Amino acid sequence: MSGLARSCCGGVEAESDGKARATVDSIRLRDAEGGDLEAVQALLRQTGLPIDGLEDQFVGGFAIVEAEGSVVGAAGIERHGRYGLLRSVVVDPRVQGGRVGERLVTDRLAWAEAEGLECVYLLTTTAEPYFARFGFEVVDRATSPDEIRASSEFAVVCPASARAMKLAAGAGPEGLKAKIRARYGAAAS
Repeated sequence: MSGLARSCCGGVEAESDGKARATVDSIRLRDAEGGDLEAVQALLRQTGLPIDGLEDQFVGGFAIVEAEGSVVGAAGIERHGRYGLLRSVVVDPRVQGGRVGERLVTDRLAWAEAEGLECVYLLTTTAEPYFARFGFEVVDRATSPDEIRASSEFAVVCPASARAMKLAAGAGPEGLKAKIRARYGAAAS
């Protein structure tokens, strides 16, 4: 027995250690709205991630996940010219392990493709192996496009020790689309 027990409300499971897990069929992923900003900021603070500049492209670039009426995850892509910057990928520790982060990242990469972005960059101090699963590769920060390096994430918010990663688009937006489809097949459609 795995120690999982579905709650009576549905949507969140509790393990025998008392840790909650969101189930894939019980969460609601949607575009972020202005009223979600405070909840996402609180979640970022709770997990030790920066909130600086979050509001700049929050509406339009971010998605959130709700479980039982509460925000339990968020991720966003800031648009900087032809490039995107994936940032603030956060999942409430009570629901980690339920593939919430995967759904958020996949959704934002599909959004980037729909927006015609050529590549997506990110900075991380701890999650390099996680993002490598999506096809991101470590790059020299100094080789990132000027538009990305001028972002507050690159210029001010993240420490110099943060690793830059890039999801290459190949030959324009179609290359990003192909990478997403190769990784996720029909789920990315």
